[in-house]
Amino acid sequence: MNLKVFMNFKTFIILALALTVLASSGCEGFHSEGAQKESANFSLNSSPVKYASVNGVELGYREFGSGEPLLLIMGFGGTMDMWNATFVERLAQDYRVISFDNRGIGFSSDNEGPFSPALLAGDAAGLLDALGIPQAHVLGTSMGASIAQELVLNHPEKVDKLILSSAAYSVNVPETVLLENMLRSCATNSDLDPAVRKQADANLKWNGTYEHLPEIRSKTLLLVGTDDEFTPPSITLEIAEKLPEADYIVFEGAKHCGERFLPAEYSKAVLDFLHEGKPSKLTGNAP
Repeated sequence: MNLKVFMNFKTFIILALALTVLASSGCEGFHSEGAQKESANFSLNSSPVKYASVNGVELGYREFGSGEPLLLIMGFGGTMDMWNATFVERLAQDYRVISFDNRGIGFSSDNEGPFSPALLAGDAAGLLDALGIPQAHVLGTSMGASIAQELVLNHPEKVDKLILSSAAYSVNVPETVLLENMLRSCATNSDLDPAVRKQADANLKWNGTYEHLPEIRSKTLLLVGTDDEFTPPSITLEIAEKLPEADYIVFEGAKHCGERFLPAEYSKAVLDFLHEGKPSKLTGNAP
């Protein structure tokens, strides 16, 4: 079977099963259909999938726009084709946006070993190396924010400015109990694709970054919504207080991975931060 055809089919199966588990756990899916609205003049499929050999696997990636590189790291169970198109389009007007599938997901292969956020961060660093990019701005959402934290801690020279959307420093704290329960459901569900189960297991076994957050020297922007049930604003505030250089924005009414629902507002915040080093305004306060 043609590899690309197989991976597309695999992507469909992963996402369908993942969303089934999320729904059955009583949680709204991270990547609900209503949030994935295409731009009238832009499509995520407008850029062909390319491949890079990284750490013993093949990572599928897409590129949009030009300028300074901005690496997007997707969250749990998601593929690069699940970013909000309007969000990516607006970022690509000023930056070379690079999105990719984490190993074992979508167009990326797996070598059957266990996952960890540090391993996936190493893949992100390896992708930048494969593309000849010594340093990039990095944006991670949900699990992608955990990977981005590991990237900036383990490969600080690779990260210029850092943007974390719906971030957590651990999934084993009281504020993230809903997220932890959902991940436990996924980790033990034999109907799910093995890569999704390994992602869930990696999150549950992650030691977190809380004690190491002060070591992050990259200027950082944290984004979260008031209605984020998985990584509530209180977590964002805790992270911001530990970082030497951090701003945060709390978006009224936004749910988990709020760039899906408010792509114009989130992209403006990101662009303001990348252009000026700080957001134009704070739209709310963490509790």
